Amino acid sequence: MALSVSAPAAVAARPGNPIVKFRDLTKSYEEAGTTHTVLHGVTADVNEGDFVVLLGKSGSGKSTLLNLIGGIDVPSAGEVWVKDTCLTCLNERELTLFRRDHIGFVFQFFNLIPTLTVLENVTLPYELRGLNRRDGEKKAKAFLDRIGLAGRANAYPDRLSGGEQQRVAIVRALIHEPLLILADEPTGNLDEDTSQIVLKLLLELTREAGRTLIMATHSAEVVPHADVIYHIHEGKLVSEPGTQSAQR
Repeated sequence: MALSVSAPAAVAARPGNPIVKFRDLTKSYEEAGTTHTVLHGVTADVNEGDFVVLLGKSGSGKSTLLNLIGGIDVPSAGEVWVKDTCLTCLNERELTLFRRDHIGFVFQFFNLIPTLTVLENVTLPYELRGLNRRDGEKKAKAFLDRIGLAGRANAYPDRLSGGEQQRVAIVRALIHEPLLILADEPTGNLDEDTSQIVLKLLLELTREAGRTLIMATHSAEVVPHADVIYHIHEGKLVSEPGTQSAQR
């Protein structure tokens, strides 16, 4: 099954307006008295509305870079900026609030809350921001209808297939209209056909909303749809020739 995604005209012409900037990012870990450096001073810009793919072998630092961009982890050196906010300048509470309000995450293992229904999982980011619950439920139901899960709104995650859970996770990441979507191997636990469906949905929804998407993946199918492709090799970020590299 070929992945086919069309970008709407409004998104096709992308502005050169960086929404993510990271400068000289280094991440090292201490293990048994030895320092292991995963990222070596990587620097890049990501333009608003772009779809950026991070490629690299397992353990190359793709997830580490996503975690640094998303404020889940802190660098050993360097800075991360999202829009006009320096994430590396924030304290832990400030980072938590920034992630809540401005970043949507899609993980390999779905990370749905098992004690909440599908509808409750989807509306959770909306409610955490203190937004109107009824508005959130209305919006969530429209999303669920769009992804073919309107009839599963009151089901719990363990009653859903892996593909269904990941579709719910995608909607949850988008419902509060974040500035940035970070996806870490979003199809890593899915079969090939289901992966195609999930990737198509993720790309369509982010394109339609004009959101910026950064994805770490092994999926070759998604590469032709990327605006920028980076390879992480030996801790360095290398842009692929022929893509709209934002590296500075």
